Amino acid sequence: MKKNKASIPLNEVFAKSEKDPGWKAAYAKADFEVRMAVDIAKARQRARLTQKQLAKAIGTTQSVISRIERAEQNLTLATLNKIAAALHSELLIQLRQHSASARY
Repeated sequence: MKKNKASIPLNEVFAKSEKDPGWKAAYAKADFEVRMAVDIAKARQRARLTQKQLAKAIGTTQSVISRIERAEQNLTLATLNKIAAALHSELLIQLRQHSASARY
């Protein structure tokens, strides 16, 4: 008989990390895909949905949601819109000019 893995709520996983200035700085520098993956996972948990429930709501599989939340899945705007709608969230995408100190 296969044992189920115990799950840990994301709020517990991130509770201590988000208070750490080093973690905050690393998150801010992370690629867009990583930040989006974390944001989606947090929003899904706030909505009290499992990966399987979110997958069903947007017409995909749990394994795709898992890959999205691990930043291992390329996302289209259409998929992001579906996820946002299923999570009762608003998707905002914008281009901002880098500050003078952050320019290449």
